[in-house]
Amino acid sequence: MRAVILANGAFPTSPILINELRGAKFLAVCDGAVKYLESLGIEPSVIIGDLDSITGELREKYSQKLVHIKEQKSNDLSKAFFHCVSLGYDEFIILGATGKREDHTLGNISLLSVFINYCKNVVIKSDFGIFSVHKTPCKISSQKGEQISLFSLNPSAKFTSSHLKYPLKALTLPIWANGTLNEALSTSFEITSQTEGECLIIYRSLKH
Repeated sequence: MRAVILANGAFPTSPILINELRGAKFLAVCDGAVKYLESLGIEPSVIIGDLDSITGELREKYSQKLVHIKEQKSNDLSKAFFHCVSLGYDEFIILGATGKREDHTLGNISLLSVFINYCKNVVIKSDFGIFSVHKTPCKISSQKGEQISLFSLNPSAKFTSSHLKYPLKALTLPIWANGTLNEALSTSFEITSQTEGECLIIYRSLKH
């Protein structure tokens, strides 16, 4: 089952992403992000978080849909994700997780490497691109000429690629800048590693 999660970062403006919100069978909204849905007439399924950034008016309007999680060891995106997992959802599209505060953006992207251990698939989508998470070996669908960036959370892992403009040959990616600004040469590309199961976060830049 698929859930859409709306975090409280930059609200998407792309019609494609707005349609993701409209078409969601289950839409979990992180705290104050619900305010963005009001003008679009989109109803959340639940509103999750410590509820410190939702107005009193919206708190009253959606009183039956509030899930108040007080603990402060995780952020609202994690709270929303694990609440959805507890309901049986195993595929996720996350919107509004980037933009605004850069520290929140980096934190949210890094969480993909945790979330993938609890679900079949999870992606972060923005107006500019898509972050997905994969464990090696992996084959990723792409478009020829699509801009690709690779991010490893293990600085010693060695990766090898096929069908990328700048091939990786047993190459480590010790800092996040090392794997950026690559390009897909075909409708898919493959990544392997010397040790199977290495986690990669892959960014595909949307054409504008």
